[in-house]
Amino acid sequence: MSDAVTERGEPATVVISGVGGVGKTSLALTWLSRAKEQFPDGQLFANMRGFSGTAPAEPDELLGHFLRALGVRPEAVPGDLGERTALFRSLTAGRRLIIMLDDAVSAAQVRPLFPGHGPTLVVVTSRLRLPGLALDGASFLSVGPLNEADAVELLNRMLGDVRTGADPTATRSLVALCGRLPLALCTTAARLAVRVNWPISRVVAELADEHGRLASLGRGGEGELSVRLIFDVTYRDLPARAAGLYRLLSVHPGAHFILTDAAAVAATSTADVVEPLETLVDTNLVEEEPDGCYRFHDLTRLHARATASEEETEESRTQAFERLLESRLSIAVAADRMVIPGRWHLGRHYETAPAASFADTADALGWLERELPTLTDLVTTAHGLGLHRGTWELCEALWGVCTFRKPYASWIRTHEAGAASAAALGDPRAEARMLEALASAHLNLRDFRAATDLAGRALELERGVGHARGEAAALECLGVARIGLDDITGAIYAFERARQIQQEIGIERGVAMMTRRLGEAMAQDGRTSEAIDHFSVALDYFDQQDDDYNRARILRGIGDALAAEGRSNDAESKLLAALDAATRAGARHEQGTAHLALARLARRGGDAEAEQAHLEQALAVFESLGAPQAAEARDRLRTIRARETAAE
Repeated sequence: MSDAVTERGEPATVVISGVGGVGKTSLALTWLSRAKEQFPDGQLFANMRGFSGTAPAEPDELLGHFLRALGVRPEAVPGDLGERTALFRSLTAGRRLIIMLDDAVSAAQVRPLFPGHGPTLVVVTSRLRLPGLALDGASFLSVGPLNEADAVELLNRMLGDVRTGADPTATRSLVALCGRLPLALCTTAARLAVRVNWPISRVVAELADEHGRLASLGRGGEGELSVRLIFDVTYRDLPARAAGLYRLLSVHPGAHFILTDAAAVAATSTADVVEPLETLVDTNLVEEEPDGCYRFHDLTRLHARATASEEETEESRTQAFERLLESRLSIAVAADRMVIPGRWHLGRHYETAPAASFADTADALGWLERELPTLTDLVTTAHGLGLHRGTWELCEALWGVCTFRKPYASWIRTHEAGAASAAALGDPRAEARMLEALASAHLNLRDFRAATDLAGRALELERGVGHARGEAAALECLGVARIGLDDITGAIYAFERARQIQQEIGIERGVAMMTRRLGEAMAQDGRTSEAIDHFSVALDYFDQQDDDYNRARILRGIGDALAAEGRSNDAESKLLAALDAATRAGARHEQGTAHLALARLARRGGDAEAEQAHLEQALAVFESLGAPQAAEARDRLRTIRARETAAE
């Protein structure tokens, strides 16, 4: 198939379907590893979570991860699913990529993740055949259980042909009882491998006696029932500590977990949990991944939950989840403190020593982004269990990753749960904090009316409890929303009041930020001289802090204001300084914005060559980020080139 893709130069989609445990994912990964040299532009992988026991992954969330993996800056990732799909197809057009979509539940879930036209190979795995993808030109491969000879060969490789050959009848019976499914065969063989004196007939007898219990192990196809039967017998043979860990790990809302998660649910140390966890790995009930994480297969996870519901009390399961929540919360707080060290907080864990260490900001942000699906599931599960304080506190710890990575679906989903939990607790300060974060999400999405409503509700709550710092935060959100709605007078009032509050409580950075915001509002209102004064005051503070990012934004604001006053030479000097600061900060979006401002300035001065050069650099930046400002640069370049063509 990969050869065909290369020859046609068109996207190809292959759907691999089959029952759980049949080896769809292993087959796909093996095949793709052999074909990857034909796709030098990279590989993208998404766990669609179609049959994981939790909510299937949302396409917009997965597209956000894909776009960032392709180099789109987080702030440039569109909020709308249609816009994300369009940008993804634009960026993948013509590229030789592999895209694997594992454990899909429907054609509708998969379709937004299809690439643009080009030699890309898309592989979808699912328990369902997904016939709807035939309309998209997909090819289909149905994977069934192994034939008897191949199943016996698998046992030969794991146990040795001397052992299987000693009782070929029992070996064939074992193959039949495992439904010839690779997962069941591997799990059973792993159990036999550590019991070298057991004849295969012993396990065959155990499994044969268990057929009456199939109904209690859940519904599904015959193959799935066979796998669950294997798990049940394997589980009963576990040492007590490993069996207890297996049950309690089932409270984890995601398929993947880390060592500290296992220690938390078991209420023990990481050192003490290693041995029982290794037992679960050795028996194939848990898989260890190359990055040091662990995972349940979706069927083992469901079996662990069923077993826990039978053998653990509801109280013990809830307590295990609460320990898991607290453990993850403490690590998330440590990461968030590294990402934005100067931000104020309400949560308990911000007042204690960090529970984890990170090398730098990039390391902390990377952890938060990788773990965001699990953290999101923890928030929604905690809210459903009534663990309201942990719910909103974990949301607060997500502020850094939300700000820098813009995962809008998770951002809104988590903070809506956080606001509801804070309201359920009767904690107005926490509820206002959640509403302010939601308002920020909607500001990023340019939904200014929704942001105004959320910020207004937060402001009322903050004032009701006399929380001055929170009031200033709500006013800032409200001011930015009012700029978006062209209510400059309202914006200036909000920023001035927020600045006054910051002055009264002695927060210098807050004063500088609100001074910068006032400069932006006044510049928008045409009050350029006042805008420059405010920008200059804010610049003094950020120069002292050696903050190149805010320095770049302020210098660009000053440059635009000077240009509006006709002071072209001064404007150019400031804009070039803004470009330098943005470059030092690695702020590519600000680099593009500075080039765009310099292009407008060159056009005013009649320097067509300089204008075109800056537009081309701005366009290159904005296109690489998927930013909407690319349209302005592209349209202006088109006008210039059309004029040049007409002159010829």
